[in-house]
Amino acid sequence: MPVAPHSIIRSLLSWADVSVALNDLIARAEPTLDVFDHSLELQEWGSKARCEALHHATFTHHVHVRIMLVNANYVTTQAPRLLNLLKTIGHRIEIVQSQARALPPCSFAVADRQHFLFRPNSVHSTGTLYFETPSKSIPYTDTFHVLWEQGGERVFPEALGL
Repeated sequence: MPVAPHSIIRSLLSWADVSVALNDLIARAEPTLDVFDHSLELQEWGSKARCEALHHATFTHHVHVRIMLVNANYVTTQAPRLLNLLKTIGHRIEIVQSQARALPPCSFAVADRQHFLFRPNSVHSTGTLYFETPSKSIPYTDTFHVLWEQGGERVFPEALGL
């Protein structure tokens, strides 16, 4: 499918590139941000800066964040800022450990069915960021929706004693 003429495509070659791209994606999100990842461990999701970006997006732009993980261990044991955010604004942020049978081999994040960050697998920092590219974004949004509907174990900070 052709990419729209006003699209922006950025190659990501390092973890620093991925981190900046995630922050840019969060900043552009208006109603939705959907994230699929193995564990969030490699992308600084528990960092102060990332949690502040999520907090800002949820309050300023009323973004609803859904995060689906293969393994929630990192979130539940090593990301206290993210858990605190989940505890205080759980109506805007949901984190689920997937119970889907067939999970994608790649990590991705989609904002508003328009903006898309793709990483080919969970251990390499390479990837691509696409802005204003529904042709790339919508298939991953649809994949995320199917996975989300298959359910999983929701992360509740209260269940962890927080």
